[in-house]
Formats: sequence, structure tokens, C-alpha cells
Amino acid sequence: MKTLPTIPPLRGLLAGARRTRHAVPKIIMSIPALAAFLILVAATFSLISLGPFQWPPTTSSSSPLSGAAPCDLTRGRWVRDPSVQPYYTNATCAFIEGYQNCMKHGRPSLEFLQWRWRPAGGAGCDDGDLPRFDAARFFELLRGKSILFVGDSLASSHVRSLVCTLSQVEPPARSPAAGGFERWRFPAHGLTVTFFWTPFQVRWRLTRGPPEPVGPDRQGEVFAGPSDIHLDEPDARWLPAAAREHDVVVVSASHWFARPAVHYRLTAAAGRGGAASSNDTAAARLTPEQAQRAAFRTVLRGLAGMEGWEGTAVLRTVAPTHYENGGWFDGGECTATEPADPEDPVPEMAGAEREFYRAQVEEFAAAQEEVARRSGVRMRLMDVTGMMLRRPDGHPDRYGHGGGEHEGFDIDCLHWCLPGPIDVWNELLLQILAGR
Repeated sequence: MKTLPTIPPLRGLLAGARRTRHAVPKIIMSIPALAAFLILVAATFSLISLGPFQWPPTTSSSSPLSGAAPCDLTRGRWVRDPSVQPYYTNATCAFIEGYQNCMKHGRPSLEFLQWRWRPAGGAGCDDGDLPRFDAARFFELLRGKSILFVGDSLASSHVRSLVCTLSQVEPPARSPAAGGFERWRFPAHGLTVTFFWTPFQVRWRLTRGPPEPVGPDRQGEVFAGPSDIHLDEPDARWLPAAAREHDVVVVSASHWFARPAVHYRLTAAAGRGGAASSNDTAAARLTPEQAQRAAFRTVLRGLAGMEGWEGTAVLRTVAPTHYENGGWFDGGECTATEPADPEDPVPEMAGAEREFYRAQVEEFAAAQEEVARRSGVRMRLMDVTGMMLRRPDGHPDRYGHGGGEHEGFDIDCLHWCLPGPIDVWNELLLQILAGR
């Protein structure tokens, strides 16, 4: 039986963040260039792994019960529950994008929807499965408030999962995208859900494009690159708006940093990343891991340091892909029909994606340390990596499009079906906002 690679536990990563957050990752993973017309790609095509996650305390002064392991909602296993029903379907929610709509495109079995997440337990944990999402409770917690999601197409999937779930209680009013912000308003509950698409979170633009960043309709060009990424400068399009308009901000994304780019630190070009050509050897180089770490440091500290903001900042960790027997364009597929058994071996994980995850955890710990020295902002880590690692059955595979409609790719083991396993992210988010 193949064993999992040895990975340091997350508790050790958090404890050592102060010592290691400026260390240079040693593992570099090259990513093959793909077609520029690929619109929906938002991440690279590798698996990642993680150690056990220590759920952050509700406040910096909180501590677990003496002599007992604290509650850890993100360690556990998937258990079959034939009685469970999806929160929504493509017949009850009109906001599901085509590449997420596995039901519409004829996925033959819906058994992948009949699984619940069961935490491993610990002090303060309820016995049994993670509580189902309670839309009434969510509306109660966020009445008169606004929640902003910032990230790529996986963040978009999370937004649509949440909006579809809430829409079963109150149909939202959707506003056309303006200034890059897509909004759903639930007037009876005073809640606004907003999505802002960005692959890098910090200031960026296409190197050979317009002076301002492009939108998601030009993702193919961004994927082909190169892009200019200013790693030390927050994106002025969304960060100031977070302080003015939003009470909760959920940030995510990482894998776009593997694409070709020129990285800038302050006013100096720091290096060219991604698939650089041979005439780039004279330039100093940053690995994708270094660039991603620097960007998340900027974003998280920007959120932590927003003057007058007393909201909640949530960092969602990397969601792994599950390609087998190849990648996106060379025969890769994801044909699993159920979650990985906790006792079965898991495919080995790519070192570069492990470093993406490590950087997220360490930079979150550093930002949380700064928040501990001031009042107001609450920092929360939503670690979904381990639970999603065991859901190879949750991707569209070949059911993310109709016949002849695949727009440059055929099999998708990157995005997730809606409804599907990522609906558990809303269950975790509710627990975070409720103070768990």
C-alpha cells in the first residue's frame, strides 16, 4: 500500500511562521503552457497535501479546554448519508455556470451528493457530522451586512454555491457587474453578497494589454501571459471598497502565480516567473511560490491594517485538483465515484502546491499576529484543503459542458460540480461567523 508523504503538521507551520515566513521555497514546479483561449482555467493542475489543521480560536485571547485537544472541524472523514438532499439543484437556482452544471450535462450518478463531512472531534466539537447549513441563521448573523469574495473561478463557484443555497429562502436581486463587482442582494434580510474576480489579489495588468487589469472575459489572455504583478501593492480596485462597504471579506486563489509574469517589488522589476524564454536569464527570478507568498503577505496585512475597519477577514486555502493518468490536455481524467477512503492511499502531492499552502498558512499566522496587537479586525483561516483532497469524485470530469461546447478543454478535474462537495464550504463559513 502506498503511503502518504510525510508533511509537517499545520500546528508546526503556524508556530514556526515567525521564523520561516521569509524563507525561500526550494521546490519549483514547471507548468506547461496551455492554449490562450482557455477561459475557465483558474488554477494549475497538480495535487497538494497538508498536515492536520488547528482551528484558530475565536479571539486571540481564547484557549482550548485544559488537557483536551481543541475542536478541529477540518480534520475528519466523509461518511455516506443516503438521506441527505442537496441544498439546491440546477432546476431551483439559475446562477450555476455551465462548467459547474454537472446535472444539466448528464452526469449519470448523483451519489456523490450523498456524503457528509464528519469532523474528527475535540473539545468543544459536537458529536457527529458538521452541522448542515442553516440559511436562517446565516441571514440572522449577517442582517444589514455585506460579504465580499475575492478570487478566481473557484471563488466564483463558492459564491454561487452560497447564493444558490440562500436563494431557496429568498430569491436575490442580481445586479449587473459594475467596476468589477458582481452583486446579489437579499432585501428582506438586508444582506448583500458580492464577488470580485482577480487572479492575483494585488495590483496587476497584462504586460501587453491595457493599463488597467482585464476582466474574467479575458482569462485566456491572462493564462497565456505575461502579466505585470506588483507584489507589494494592494489592488486599489477592491481593498478600499472592502473597508467602505463590506463586513466580511473572503480571499482565496493561488495557482495563477504559476503563469508567466514579471514581478515587481516597489519600483524595481523583481523577476520573470512562469514559462520564461531563454533571453530572460539575465533577470532576477522569483518562483511562483515566492510571488504568491509576497502577494498574500500584502493582501492579508492590508486587510489587517485597514484604518477604521472592524470586519472579519477569512482566508480560504487551496482546493486541490484530481487529475489521473495525465493532465488537462494529455489524457488526464477524474472518474472516481465516491470519496477516497481514509484508509486508502492518496495520490502523491506536488511540492509546489504544498508550498502554496504553506505560504498561505504562514502569512495568515503573521497577519493574525499583527491583529493581536490591535483591536477591530478578526482574522480567520478556513482550511478546506484536507477535506477536498479526499473528494476526487466532485469534479465535472466530462460533464462540465455539452457536446462540442468544451471551449478548448474536454475533461475538467479542477472546478467542482454545483451542487457538490464545495457546498460544505458554506457550512464551515457559517461556523466561523458564528464564532466556532
